Amino acid sequence: MRTMLAVLLGVLPLACASAEGQSAPAPTPAPASARGGPEGPLVVELFTSQGCSSCPPADRYLTTLARSGQLSGRAVAPLSFHVDYWDDLGWTDPYSQPAWTERQRQYAHALGDSSIYTPELVVGGATGMVGSHTQKIAAAIAAAPRPALLAASAAWDKARVDVTATAPADADVLVAVWEDARTISIARGENAGSTLTNHRIVRRLERVAAAGLRGTKQIALDPAWKNPGAIAFAQRADKRIVASALLPR
Repeated sequence: MRTMLAVLLGVLPLACASAEGQSAPAPTPAPASARGGPEGPLVVELFTSQGCSSCPPADRYLTTLARSGQLSGRAVAPLSFHVDYWDDLGWTDPYSQPAWTERQRQYAHALGDSSIYTPELVVGGATGMVGSHTQKIAAAIAAAPRPALLAASAAWDKARVDVTATAPADADVLVAVWEDARTISIARGENAGSTLTNHRIVRRLERVAAAGLRGTKQIALDPAWKNPGAIAFAQRADKRIVASALLPR
């Protein structure tokens, strides 16, 4: 039987969400980018854990998004943030970080949620839902405002990536560096005996430029990271992501 783990804000555990019995609202047309011009990919963030029995279906769905790069006619950029509040319940997720749990808490405050849970998927920094509710996710992606194409570039080598970006007047620019397609056998916890593959695992999240400014950030790359990639995105104080750009190697 699945454990339901929800973490009340400011309290400690407890909640895993499942997808049964959910229906999706009819998608509405996505509004055009208020900034006009070329569009960047829509950033979708999955908060997940290898210790959560309800997370593998959401992880597999994120893999589908990563491989296709689009959904509902929209370019998407999926990211996987592994939270740490499952780590004391039988299995320590090697990709978990307290900072990712804090990022999810910030979204909960911004979205008016009283708790955080896994798997949660946040679309464009503005809408959160269970990460395995595929119909609801598709509807949210179709309806999300279109991000502008961010003025950003990257210079890659084996040891680091140097990211340069110009931030819009109302949003800071962040860069997320991920590694891809890591497979691991789970020895303990709710997924004991399973072999899980995770994609777009965020390893670093750094600010490149403050609102209205241009900046450069040097990020060291761990040689153990598999297939690293990156995206830069502009995020406002209310957590909405208004511009983005993939940073190909």
